[in-house]
Amino acid sequence: MSIIKSNNDPFQSDLYFPQGFNQLFQNFFDEKGLKGMIPGFKPNSDIIEKEKHYEIHLSIPGVKKEDVKITFEKDLLIVEGEKKHESKEKNAKYYRREISYGKFSRSFHVGDADPSGIEASFTDGILNISIPKGKPVQTSTIIIK
Repeated sequence: MSIIKSNNDPFQSDLYFPQGFNQLFQNFFDEKGLKGMIPGFKPNSDIIEKEKHYEIHLSIPGVKKEDVKITFEKDLLIVEGEKKHESKEKNAKYYRREISYGKFSRSFHVGDADPSGIEASFTDGILNISIPKGKPVQTSTIIIK
């Protein structure tokens, strides 16, 4: 009698996952997320608390500073904008498209902020926002310098 090693994985069996179950997820999701949803652009951020202020750094390469709006409402800092795709070639054949374009919105709760002293700068594709700590006010709009 010889021992035969089985290559059967019990979790690949139809007992655990009926036929077509995996296909359901492959049809529901694609490379960028849910199929049918408009792929967006979500910039990565770093949030740093220092003794007298907070710093938020958003990575938004390819975004023009005119296309970014920063608002502060109650205790919420909101950064909105759009990374536009401007194609100059009409008959270009893409082999791969991994760069994300579209509108984005990020919000950050900052409870003890003084929005009157918020400063924003835009350098080398990084949006740098400095928010001094202090007594919050109701609403303020900040324009990137």
